[in-house]
Amino acid sequence: MIFFYHLISLIATILIVPLFSLSSVLSKHKWKGLIHHFGWVPAKNRPAKKTLWVHALSMGEVFAATPILEQLREQNRELYIAFSVTTDSGYTTAIKLDTVDSVFFHPLDCLPFTQLALSRINPDLYVVTDTGFWPGLIDLLHRKSIPTLLFNGRISQRSAKRYLRAGSLFKDTFQKFRQLCMQNTNGKKAVLALGAQQEQIEVIGDPKYDALQPMNNKEVQQLRKSFHLKAETPVWIAGSTHAGEEEIILDAHRQLLAKHPKLVVILAPRRMERVEEITTLIKKKGFSFSRRSLLDHIKSPSVILLDTMGELARVYSLGQIAFIGNSLVQPGGGHSLIEPLSYGLPVLHGSYVENIGHVSEMAHRQGLAFQVTSFETLEKKVSALLENKSQRLEIAEKSTIFIAQQQGASKKMVAIINKYLKVQSPNQNNSIPLNKTRFTV
Repeated sequence: MIFFYHLISLIATILIVPLFSLSSVLSKHKWKGLIHHFGWVPAKNRPAKKTLWVHALSMGEVFAATPILEQLREQNRELYIAFSVTTDSGYTTAIKLDTVDSVFFHPLDCLPFTQLALSRINPDLYVVTDTGFWPGLIDLLHRKSIPTLLFNGRISQRSAKRYLRAGSLFKDTFQKFRQLCMQNTNGKKAVLALGAQQEQIEVIGDPKYDALQPMNNKEVQQLRKSFHLKAETPVWIAGSTHAGEEEIILDAHRQLLAKHPKLVVILAPRRMERVEEITTLIKKKGFSFSRRSLLDHIKSPSVILLDTMGELARVYSLGQIAFIGNSLVQPGGGHSLIEPLSYGLPVLHGSYVENIGHVSEMAHRQGLAFQVTSFETLEKKVSALLENKSQRLEIAEKSTIFIAQQQGASKKMVAIINKYLKVQSPNQNNSIPLNKTRFTV
């Protein structure tokens, strides 16, 4: 089947170049890195004994890769690290890293583009994060005997069904990986069902826990001041919301204000292009509100709309309670609970959390997360938690232990990468310290 995949991609190239270019011009997305998508990625600009190509889809995957990249760079300064992303937010985040040699958008999975990219990078190892399975590129890597690794692997039941419908294409793809490093046992079961072999798979956990860098009290106070929030002002955060969820959140907030008149909700949509749409909805509902970027012009808003990129993880430090989006409305899937848990917040989410099922199950068992299904149940739970400070303090203490118990995946992944690169970790006493780029996630 891979032969036909390559053939179709070769033919499709004729249409993809003009259509993708036109789409980039009109949408203003990925325009700066347009040629990267066609394989014209940055070539190596310095000699290196080994070259590692790491691919992270978006901002979250870049954060997850950060502690691994830092450790690799500390252990081997001569290693050339090429780092690719899929989204604009991922690119904006990745170019701030000082641990990589080049940053670019991943080429589209068409034979001419991937061939060109491989010839320019010439990697000794390709590592892909999360769910970035490109059958064409992985086949080329396999044919060139370049090892391919998956780290922080995650496959939902819905995705697994899609892969199975593709026949032998993805079954063959998974078998071409040298090693599949999964977040949890659910992911292991999924890749086994998709044709991977037992010896290829290792469950190592989620490196996002290692990337956490919660702010100290002084930094939190400065952030609170920038939001014009008093220390005694109660705040709840609705993070990474999707279409249909903002109305439910605002209806719940309306009811909450009757009991907690000074309560503020910070509403953070997953996609910035929806800010205007949500602004219209908030105005229609009659709330006093401000965008984060215009806070200086509004006094004491009841709703703050987060319209800034990459700030949500830090904003959780301002709240008493968090709601995680993409979970109330089907098909959902859920977003990360890790960031609010790192600040000790009780976390609420809807019924549709397939993508984060393993983490949510663990958090529920320890009393750190709670399911809501409507604006009524959301309002009831937020109100109960606001009125029960002792429960919130208990959750904060348990969250600290929970986070610490999940850490260590990045160290395991570094050892696996070094094994395939055949690099020995140097004596840490002889290593030269780096100026690191740290991210709070």
